[in-house]
Amino acid sequence: MLEKTDANPVTLHDLWSDRAIYTPGEDATINLRLRNSAFTSLAIVLDVHLSWLDETIAEHHHRLEIAAGDHEVRLPLALPSDSFRGYGVDVSVRDHNARLLAQRSIGLDVLEHWTQAPRYGFLSDFSPGDQDAVTHVSALARYHVNVVQFYDWMWRHYALMPPEDIFIDGCGRTLSLDAVRQKVAACKTQGMAALGYAAVYGAEPEYALEHPAEMLYDADGTPYSLGKLFYIMNIHQDNPWRTRILASMVEAVKEVPFNGLHLDQYGFPRENVFGPAPDRVAYDLAKDFPPFIDDARAAIRAASPASRVIFNAVMNWPIETVAPTSQDATYIEIWPPYESYSDLQKLILEARRLAPTKQVILAAYLEPLKDAQGDALIKAEAAALFTSAAIWANGGFHLLMGEHNAALCDPYYPDYAPLRPDFADVMRRYYDFVVRYENVLSDLDLVTLPGTPEQRTVNIPGLQVSSCGEAGKIWTITRTKPGLTTVGLINLSEATDTHWNAPKALALPRHNIEVEIQVAGTVQSIFAASPDHEEGRPQPLAHTLLQRGERTWVRVSIPHLHYWSTIVIKTLSETTGPV
Repeated sequence: MLEKTDANPVTLHDLWSDRAIYTPGEDATINLRLRNSAFTSLAIVLDVHLSWLDETIAEHHHRLEIAAGDHEVRLPLALPSDSFRGYGVDVSVRDHNARLLAQRSIGLDVLEHWTQAPRYGFLSDFSPGDQDAVTHVSALARYHVNVVQFYDWMWRHYALMPPEDIFIDGCGRTLSLDAVRQKVAACKTQGMAALGYAAVYGAEPEYALEHPAEMLYDADGTPYSLGKLFYIMNIHQDNPWRTRILASMVEAVKEVPFNGLHLDQYGFPRENVFGPAPDRVAYDLAKDFPPFIDDARAAIRAASPASRVIFNAVMNWPIETVAPTSQDATYIEIWPPYESYSDLQKLILEARRLAPTKQVILAAYLEPLKDAQGDALIKAEAAALFTSAAIWANGGFHLLMGEHNAALCDPYYPDYAPLRPDFADVMRRYYDFVVRYENVLSDLDLVTLPGTPEQRTVNIPGLQVSSCGEAGKIWTITRTKPGLTTVGLINLSEATDTHWNAPKALALPRHNIEVEIQVAGTVQSIFAASPDHEEGRPQPLAHTLLQRGERTWVRVSIPHLHYWSTIVIKTLSETTGPV
């Protein structure tokens, strides 16, 4: 945004779209918050530029007169009907002499369903008397979050629907079903799907201890529990618990009503799992989860046909059996030993291998943000940018943002971390970028190239590079599909370690960096873009072809690299990338 000067009385303070996503055939509405600091009305022109990647789709010009003071302006914007399309919207404010006064940019997208690009968020505050449902959900929609987990909204883990509107949940919080329903309705109005949290095998002691035949036990006959707060029940097909919890899930989807469910587990037990004495039947949860997921999805879709399901593979377990199920996205909650940036990449790639038609969501809780202040907060924010970039640049999605402009820093979601207003704006810019360039970031046809030292596909003369996210180097991530090669650059040059969940030194911006990229086919055009520069607007790049033996390279100079930049190469060949 251009800052106001004495000769520049008009500023553009905010720009956002009226929905998290649009479905094919829907038109958008763009909202602007303007300030006229002059003492009289001014005539201005609003130029609205709609683009896909680096291609102009449409341009619109709106002439209006604004009085002194603050104003909100709503502008209609027709969108193409193509689905799974991310667009850039660039708005310029000019005076009657065509002088540029202010400029801002956002992203928006057209999807048939959130599963095409699942930008997952959360809500966890459902207090009685909460009158701000629309405000909280609208703020979350400005991050383009299109699917929302309603965390711990329920009465009990074993009986989801409360007996009355005001109730005390299993953790002692006073909640309101009406508050839950208001936020569900607000989500739907904003184009966001609402998924209710539901543990598949958790039950409070009041139920579990009265139903010993439904619990699971260790080799010594001790019931499994999560600190005796929630006992672990038996989801095997012949156990009454299974029938009970499935019925409770169906009731929640029908009665709240949710758009689906987020199915949770606790990551244990993995072995030595038995039924009660005297039979001591052995069970394998890695084998029991898949039919439960499939049956849960079928049951809620019978009640509400558009419902969807996500299942939590805690610590990537048991990803081999649950990824190929009928769940609608592959979801992994990250814990040690998955501690490095390269671990995040490997988790995404392995999940894509197991379920090629599904997007991958990582729940990577940013612990450094919790209660951080001063220099620790600045380093925690840098960690948030690096981790989010690592996930998005590798084609994944990050469960991060929630109500009150807050980020997840703990597996118990109500212990979230509200962001500083300035950093919340930075995260909005990152989400705008992810939406604007989803077709070169999140396309399931993109294949990540290994880029080993012996077969490196990217060079940056004078700087150290790495294809596996090493500290002290620029991480290069090359992905390709017919007609397209993308190179993600993540600036880890100042990082002293590769732990994604640890504070990080601020990245130092670099300018006019020469990058050499191996390609195949005739280069049609090249551009670079960064959420850290020019609000993500594409920067066309001139290129030089280099021939090295049988390999063809292009050399470009990118204008800016701070935390994360992306280079996009369009080619005329049917295949692209290194051969």
